[in-house]
Amino acid sequence: MAVIDLGFAVATPALRIITEGDDFYAHALKSIRSARRRVRLMIYIWQDDEVGRAFERALIKKAVQGVDVELVVDAIGSFELPAAVITRLTEKGVAVFTHHRLRLLSRAWFRYLIRRNHRKILIVDDRIAYTGGFNIMRECSRRHYGYRRWLDMMAVTRHRGLIARLIEQYEDAGRRARHSRWATRLLLRSRNKVIVVQGGRVFSFSMSRWLKRKMRKARRKITIAMPYFIPYGFYWRILTKKLRENVEVEIILSEGSDLPWIDAVSFHMARKLQKRGARILLYHGEGRARRFSHTKFMQIDSWLGTGSANYDYRSMVLNLDTLVFVRGEKNALGRACAALKKHSRRAEKELWNGGVRAWLMTPFRWLL
Repeated sequence: MAVIDLGFAVATPALRIITEGDDFYAHALKSIRSARRRVRLMIYIWQDDEVGRAFERALIKKAVQGVDVELVVDAIGSFELPAAVITRLTEKGVAVFTHHRLRLLSRAWFRYLIRRNHRKILIVDDRIAYTGGFNIMRECSRRHYGYRRWLDMMAVTRHRGLIARLIEQYEDAGRRARHSRWATRLLLRSRNKVIVVQGGRVFSFSMSRWLKRKMRKARRKITIAMPYFIPYGFYWRILTKKLRENVEVEIILSEGSDLPWIDAVSFHMARKLQKRGARILLYHGEGRARRFSHTKFMQIDSWLGTGSANYDYRSMVLNLDTLVFVRGEKNALGRACAALKKHSRRAEKELWNGGVRAWLMTPFRWLL
């Protein structure tokens, strides 16, 4: 099956980008239905709605046909998923695992609670893979949710090297979700890695170390588009330092999100950067009805990336997350970012300072 162009999916040497939920769901379901050997799906939020039931039917059908089907969901992200859905899947042969199940009597219950599997990865027959920010829920579908659907990004690849790296990340998280005795020591370590595509080669590096190194070397531009922008420590200091060095710093936030208290801290931090010279853009959408941008995008000079990670302590240290970076501004990621900016407006003096919420939550931003 050939990868088809969807949304404004423009080819790069390694991947394509899908920005519409309906397009991603259609593309992913087509890949699952074509599976002959194995389907591996890892998701943070799985809802029992029109979209979730479509994936449920597709996975069950492949499992009944004898295909090896595995699903990993997060206990917090998919907290509202009915047990009946898990039962139906397992009874038909789908292997279902839950990351960091809540064990209130465990001594480590709080540490498990704040360390989530935020990765979104789908791998079919080890020949096509998806990773990015889309969850399986109706809020991302124009067909089921309407015009105010969430905006997001999903990378699609047939690049063998990139797929191999995504398999590594899937298996790493999968061992934790199985809660195997020998893997217990992994439960409180994220070991997140960024996947870097350079020419025909693919590399994995420590996410935090690679980002720190590239941001220190930034000479021209840093763009960060995140739904939850809560910089801390180095990730705050480097932005203020680059502003002093006259590097262009651009932050793209959504005008509103699904988590108002995180919104307050994000706007508070962005306003402080704005006073130092950063350019702040607010995404609204194409029309009058405001849309929420759940997009994760970063640009560091000529390096462009997307994935599941936010610009916060949780993604860099606590959660399991994924980022994929490619080089070159005239590729699918560059065009997706241009479209995001097209439907954003520059924030001026009216940028919200976060109010009392920000004052209360900022000291605890590493937990948000």
